[in-house]
Amino acid sequence: MNSSGHATVSDSATRRVRKAKGQKRGRPRTRNGKDAKVDPATTMAAAGTLTRTKALLLAALRVWELKHRIHEPESE
Repeated sequence: MNSSGHATVSDSATRRVRKAKGQKRGRPRTRNGKDAKVDPATTMAAAGTLTRTKALLLAALRVWELKHRIHEPESE
């Protein structure tokens, strides 16, 4: 015991605390520079807009046509 009445703790009995690690690294972000090309056919408009509704209807129609084997006539 020390002068304050508490038992002394040896170095080997003290709790070891791990050093804090840096932030975990996730997937690296893709770098879309100024020259990045965006395909407007694959990019959807904001939800609830008429443009998106039209695009979804056209996509659904295309799926229905493919399922029923209907295709556009070839123009020459």
